[in-house]
Amino acid sequence: MQEEQYQTVEDVIRAAYKARGKSLRDFIPREEIERVETEIKRYGTRRRGLLGDLVERYIFGLKNNGRAEADFNIANVELKTTPLKRHLAKRLVSKERLVFSMINYDSVIEEVWETSSFLKKNRSLLIMFYLWLKEADLLDYEFKFIHFLDLLNNLSQEDILQIQKDWEFIVGKIRRGEAHLLSEGDTFYLGACTKAANNKVVRDQPRSRIPAKPRAFSLKQSYLNYLIQTRLLGVSTHEASLYKTASKNKTVAQVVREKFAPYIGKTDTEICAMLGWQPKRKSKNHNRLLVNRILTGTGTNKVEELDKANVTLRVPTLEASGSLKESISFPAFYFKDLVTQVWYDEKEEQMSDFHLQLEEKKFLFVVFQKQKDSKEIVLRKTMFWNFPAEDMEKAREVWEETVHLLNEGKVIKEIQTQKDGTKRLLTHFPGSSYNGVIHVRPHGLNSKDVSELPMRDQETGRTTHTKQAFWLNASYVQQAIESAVDQY
Repeated sequence: MQEEQYQTVEDVIRAAYKARGKSLRDFIPREEIERVETEIKRYGTRRRGLLGDLVERYIFGLKNNGRAEADFNIANVELKTTPLKRHLAKRLVSKERLVFSMINYDSVIEEVWETSSFLKKNRSLLIMFYLWLKEADLLDYEFKFIHFLDLLNNLSQEDILQIQKDWEFIVGKIRRGEAHLLSEGDTFYLGACTKAANNKVVRDQPRSRIPAKPRAFSLKQSYLNYLIQTRLLGVSTHEASLYKTASKNKTVAQVVREKFAPYIGKTDTEICAMLGWQPKRKSKNHNRLLVNRILTGTGTNKVEELDKANVTLRVPTLEASGSLKESISFPAFYFKDLVTQVWYDEKEEQMSDFHLQLEEKKFLFVVFQKQKDSKEIVLRKTMFWNFPAEDMEKAREVWEETVHLLNEGKVIKEIQTQKDGTKRLLTHFPGSSYNGVIHVRPHGLNSKDVSELPMRDQETGRTTHTKQAFWLNASYVQQAIESAVDQY
């Protein structure tokens, strides 16, 4: 079948549905299987779009076009193939973000959203979800779901507005000559993901002499996973929505700002009174519960829009002097897993967990401050923040040093005996003074929550050590809070 035979969206969907419950092997003629398998082995993982190319060729009978317009030009439909994986309780989740076309830095700065090349190519998406299995052959991945998505009609008005504002934010940075400072964490649902073989691959940008990494528009993994759970699996998230008691025609950031505005400068006691909430006593998570009530009107800590955008809520408390003592942790890592990862390699589809967290994660900081001679705290500010692209090399230094130490078996530096007779283990891992940005320190449930080492420790002979995590330095976070300028 040639492209001209796909006149309507229904034609394309009908052809796609023939693949549901099947794999590519079911569509490739027997006499061509060996040649295709040879092609797959030749490319390995170095060509991420190979499966999509094979789908176009053998399921739809199309020649791979690589054009600026949609794959099915007459029907105006863009074809996307994307993997699912099994998660906890065998639940299907998105394996990765949904990547769109490359961002042309030179031409995109002349575009507006309504007539953008992004919308022209990607407004109408036919997404074929397949089940990825680590040991399975590419030809044997089963297509589980076929889903048609019109970005301007099949989503909520709030989500459509947010995706538009995300696009405008990305393009705005490029117009200011800041393409080199782009990060997926800049935005909420639509991101600008890296698309280069490694950190050394860069390209020119039109309004700056500083080269920038090649990037592509992408639908964030967290948002895609939300669509999978709600649209394909029919799972109710049971999450509170920011928009339940807020304006509908505003972005996530605008709604959050609107919700907190009446309480800025108020003490926690005054805020409780304004909310009509009278806790019997202040628990350890009192501040977080208070923030939850401001956001959603309830004590729930699950907020739909924050989860869809991969936003982590943090409630730091400044000292009366303005200093911050609390560092911010990322998830604990397993030593053996860490040393098998690479910082970044696009060709091999590999990126370290920590690099991915820094690239994608967005934080919502709700900042309180202690008062002199008072037990009350005051709500000072709220801010969305993500790890700056210009500091990514600092993070890489800490990550690489940690991997090096583990591979060398250099974990314990010194064993100190405390006054109570207990032993304290000091490590070689980068501390808070290493580069002023990120450090490594324990993040297990207790001293018995350990992880197996890849090499026996030289100093003690131990084969396990307390779980560790990467942490943002308290002083670094404090500086970010002080210098924050809300651009969104």
